[in-house]
This record gives sequence, structure tokens and C-alpha cells, in this order.
Amino acid sequence: MLYLVYLVNSLNSAIRLRKSSVIITKFNSLTLAILKILQKLNIIESFLINPDFTKCTVFFNNIKSDVLDRKIICISKPNRYIYYSINDLIHLRSIDTYNDYIISINDKNSTIINIDDAIRLHKGGLLLLKINK
Repeated sequence: MLYLVYLVNSLNSAIRLRKSSVIITKFNSLTLAILKILQKLNIIESFLINPDFTKCTVFFNNIKSDVLDRKIICISKPNRYIYYSINDLIHLRSIDTYNDYIISINDKNSTIINIDDAIRLHKGGLLLLKINK
């Protein structure tokens, strides 16, 4: 979970400073799954892991004004985990339809998905991130 906080801080500062890429040195399988979701949501363009798995370079899309307004917020922190049931997720989506949330659902694979997929799969889980758009 500490690596997730480190990733979010690095991405937010790179977006704010309008960098085209940022190098992440502390990462694990959770942060790589988060990067894959961020790529699917078009927050980042791509990411590349070097062959010896010590650095991950994250590339951003062309920095435009709409991307600069985005901010990623950690909801669950290392000392406080926040779990939402499917009913809580449906209520959260009905209140906040604009922003996106990333959730870790409790299944065999510990899948990382966004809130819309979690509602479609009818699964609750650990609320990890909020993406302000």
C-alpha cells in the first residue's frame, strides 16, 4: 500500500509540472495493475518496465488543460482500509457520476477494476483511488 501512495504522489506531481514522463522506482504488482487501469481510462499513455524490473517509466498523453485538472486521490491508506459493498458502490455512483474510482474486488485473483465494472459484476471491495476529472 505504501508503493501505491508513492505512485499517486509521483503521478500527481508529474501531471502538475506538465512532464511527459516520470520514472517510478518503487512498484509492485498492485501498482502495475493500477497503471494498467489508468492506461485504460486514458489518464496515462503507457508505461514501460526495464528488463531488470528496477524502474518503471510512465508516459503521459499530450498535456492539455483537461488533463491538468485531473488529480488522483488515495482513498484507502496503509493505516486505514475502506471497504464498500455493492450497495455502497451503487449509491456512490449515483451521487458522483463524473469522477472515477478504482477498486480491488475480493475474488481469487484480487482483481483491480473501476467502479462501473464492479457494479456490472455485482462485487464490492477495497476502495483504492479516486480520480478527479
